[in-house]
Amino acid sequence: MLNIPCFFHVRRLAALVALTSLAACGCANCTVPAFTGPPGSGPVTPSSACSQGASAIVLGPALAPFAVLAGSAVSNVGNTLVTYGPGAVTGGTNDDLIGAWPGSSVTGFYPPGTDTDGTNAIYAAGYNPNTAVPQAAQGALTTAYNTAAGKPGATTVAGDLGGLTLTPGIYKSTSTLLIQSGNLTLNGLGNPQSVFIFQIGSGLTTVLNGTAGGNVILENGASACNIYWQVGSSATLGGATFYGNVFAFSSITINATTFTGRALAGGSALGDGAVSIPVVGGSLITNPGGQ
Repeated sequence: MLNIPCFFHVRRLAALVALTSLAACGCANCTVPAFTGPPGSGPVTPSSACSQGASAIVLGPALAPFAVLAGSAVSNVGNTLVTYGPGAVTGGTNDDLIGAWPGSSVTGFYPPGTDTDGTNAIYAAGYNPNTAVPQAAQGALTTAYNTAAGKPGATTVAGDLGGLTLTPGIYKSTSTLLIQSGNLTLNGLGNPQSVFIFQIGSGLTTVLNGTAGGNVILENGASACNIYWQVGSSATLGGATFYGNVFAFSSITINATTFTGRALAGGSALGDGAVSIPVVGGSLITNPGGQ
């Protein structure tokens, strides 16, 4: 079984000690390294680089470097760190970019949130002024969103996915999906290139239910870089741990203390959505890589 590490933001570790009883965040042999130094002192990363096969959704060099992208605005409250995993480098750019387009507002960084590559990795008013970068990313997001939505051969799912274990494939809901009553486990069947695609007609909501629910857990080689959530409206990630690339037509709210993936909310071609990170203690957001 592949070691799937779990990372806890320093200000939230005490509140989440109970979650380590979930087989260390869902894998029997994963480790929990210490998060040392102030946010921005260096990347906190998964233990292995992303491996992708032919069935992965191509993000392209314009979109892959973004960990957080919004159509209207990005807002943060707590001591959030945005960073990148090993091998998560696109054309010499570390995959920890933050940006907004056609909006231009990013708030709540410097202070209190930080990015491993500093203020130049933030494409917004008052930071990096090159609007062509998030604009190109939004164009690529529209392509990725439509590609994910159009994948054929899906298995129908509905309601609350909590307590289920799913194997690689395409899963489709015509309405809202929840992860609440239990944790959703994604089993890669020993293949690090295994792909999971969720086509969600409306919203995605995960709700922390003590230590027993609201989280996404990976096992047997499943990798965050090969998980895609195409969300027809808004995503609210309220569990403690979430994995995967979120393509949202509208907004994304990250309440997850550890989020390994990308939060990508649509621009003018989609829903001009915002990304908000209202976690008081901050969130650890890690781009897992993959092209």
